[in-house]
Amino acid sequence: MSIDFSRLVAFGWSNFFLGQLPLDRLDTVHPARVIRVERSSYRVATADGEMLVTLAGRFQYQHADERPTVGDWVLLQQDAPVIIECLLRRTLLTRRQSGGIDSQAIAANVDLMLVVSGLDAEFNLHRIERYLVMAAQAGVTPLMILTKQDLAENAEAAVEQVRARLPAGADVMSVDARRDPLSERLAPWLSTGTTLVVVGSSGVGKSTLVNNLAGVEVQSTGETRRDAKGRHTTTARALIRLPGGACIIDVPGMREVGLTTEGGINAQFRSIADLAPACRFIDCTHEEEPGCAVRAAVERGELAEDVWAHYLKLRAEERHHVAEHERRRRERAFGKMVRSALATKQRSGQ
Repeated sequence: MSIDFSRLVAFGWSNFFLGQLPLDRLDTVHPARVIRVERSSYRVATADGEMLVTLAGRFQYQHADERPTVGDWVLLQQDAPVIIECLLRRTLLTRRQSGGIDSQAIAANVDLMLVVSGLDAEFNLHRIERYLVMAAQAGVTPLMILTKQDLAENAEAAVEQVRARLPAGADVMSVDARRDPLSERLAPWLSTGTTLVVVGSSGVGKSTLVNNLAGVEVQSTGETRRDAKGRHTTTARALIRLPGGACIIDVPGMREVGLTTEGGINAQFRSIADLAPACRFIDCTHEEEPGCAVRAAVERGELAEDVWAHYLKLRAEERHHVAEHERRRRERAFGKMVRSALATKQRSGQ
């Protein structure tokens, strides 16, 4: 069966995924992109249109992060609507599950992360910084969108506060998501095949922003609900094609922005990472050790104390997360060893 790959380009198909196709099996499998995860099925986009599919049984034995999520490219069985394989991801956005330590996949194969924050009472620099660390961990470029511009006393001051914490290559803008022509303002990031993901707290205007970019109301009543404050909030992740050719993934609001893997904190707090080599001790934690170049920079006023304090908090959280993962790994290994020993004992008839 011949596959028209040009029809997949609008959904983000590229040579990165083409190179993973098993050429000797193209008569039995074909690629598709996951555009929505249902309760017991997946909605995917193929070269011939959208369809509902299920997961092959072997996925139930894989870790949650290894199962397909919104934005993934997968291989479908030719003669049945079943996902049999998930292609290697270019990027994967994850967070720590609320109240736990396991990671949760948010969106795959994303190029740009739109971090939305309202310029009202919910504006929080530390929360924004957590999203920036999340983007750094995934290797995704962040773009800060400050909504509710009409409610801000000084929107420009807030923009400058955020800009001071952005990594190289990132940008920030304040908008009125209900009225501004966002397709024009975001045009440089909306080229065909680009995938964006929208993240932020509930009620900051993510769905309003998506509807503005789409030019129509793209969220049905089944995809939104009213929260405790009476605001409409997104309840499901879905990939939507925009008129200009880009794809956008709207993500339900996050009450907690728990971080998962290592690496993102140093990437986000570049100024601290650059100072660290000058510390007296190579394993300096930048807290109580003598000869700490980072703490000296804080004392001289060259590094904001608030930035340093938040860095220490995130590093402590990261160390706890890594330690908990290691503890669970040892528990699972011990449990497996015990089960194996019991099975051997039973087989020997003892």
